[in-house]
Amino acid sequence: MKPSGLILIMLSVFFSAGAFAQPKNIHLSWTGQHETNTSHTMAITWNSKMPNNKMVRYGLKSDQLNNLATALVNAKSGLKGAYIYKAELSNLRDGTTYYYQCGSDLEGWSAVYSFKTAPKIGKRGKYVVGVWGDTQNNKGNLDFEETSKIVQKMAQHKFNLIAHMGDVVENGSVVKSWDAFLNTTQPLNAQIPFMPVTGNHDVVNANQDTSFQKPFPIYYDLFNLPGDYINYSYDYGNIHFVAINSGYAQGAAKVDKLLYEKGSPEYNWLNDDLTKARKNKRIEWIILYAHYPMYAYGVSLVPQWQKNVTPLIDKYSIDLCLTGHRHVYERHTAIKNDQIFKSADKHIYQKPEGTVYITNGSAGGSLQGIGGTDMPSMVFTPSEKMYTYAVMTIENNQLSYEVFNTEGLMIDHFKIIK
Repeated sequence: MKPSGLILIMLSVFFSAGAFAQPKNIHLSWTGQHETNTSHTMAITWNSKMPNNKMVRYGLKSDQLNNLATALVNAKSGLKGAYIYKAELSNLRDGTTYYYQCGSDLEGWSAVYSFKTAPKIGKRGKYVVGVWGDTQNNKGNLDFEETSKIVQKMAQHKFNLIAHMGDVVENGSVVKSWDAFLNTTQPLNAQIPFMPVTGNHDVVNANQDTSFQKPFPIYYDLFNLPGDYINYSYDYGNIHFVAINSGYAQGAAKVDKLLYEKGSPEYNWLNDDLTKARKNKRIEWIILYAHYPMYAYGVSLVPQWQKNVTPLIDKYSIDLCLTGHRHVYERHTAIKNDQIFKSADKHIYQKPEGTVYITNGSAGGSLQGIGGTDMPSMVFTPSEKMYTYAVMTIENNQLSYEVFNTEGLMIDHFKIIK
């Protein structure tokens, strides 16, 4: 007996609806208003065109997803025609691989992904961090095509987490850009926690606006990050990471509204955070990242921003400072109290007296002019324009940093040995 035309149409509609409803833009992160527990929690965020794709099922085996968690649903987000879901898994085992998928029986499930929880705080091990930034979709990267190439290269590494240096998109008010970025990076972010800072392209630039230097509302809708989402910290093993919002430093400097002025709320927060981190004997490494660089060639350097932030970096002997904004990779030698400490071997910093500063270049944003080799602090910057990303590995008392271009060729590397 042949199936009727009506049945075929109904089946077609059913399967089309399932594909239409499937969760998309899935990404992992850690969150927490007061304390971020990376060892026993994981936040999962996604969106869907359907109103009931709000479940996460997870477990220790890909075919045994017996645990359930329900997501909070935002039906009034800036992502028109879509629902944004945020779920947080808790009471997880530290250092353990979990499998999960999100959605619902009614409206369809995502593929099965996996993630690994962080180790116990203070535990030594080999931890690998992906570092990139300035993925903004401007000329040459309008559809994140250059960013996509880097995603493919980064996917070949076994990262424990990914830190983004800001300027995620070209214009933070354009919702479809965020949607496209999250779609492009889902192969990474659905399995590796994604922890960004905001860049000047991600925040409100109009200094008359009450939200000046804060992210556009869609940022809060789409992400699930610690604290206030823009200044936060978290621990991974024996590493303390601090992410700070540099806002629109160039514009803010002109109207005397720079962030991290001494005595400001964010300055006091950072001072308190670093005090606690330095007192914690389980923490051996402190890494700070922001969008605007503290040391850089040309107009990317905002002198007053440098003066605001470096005293705290020096006071607490931050091991490594990672930044973006300038679309050219730069490595500056160890610096403390404006004093430059050069190493006999330019690839090894043996118990450095200061902080090593890195500008990570561009992972998609329009490439800028090279230069800066005559700066006293500059150790390396490429002689050609290129897109870059980095692989940072921390193992016990050693930190190694390797920088690659889109062809996968290493263009710089160094080690910090405590």
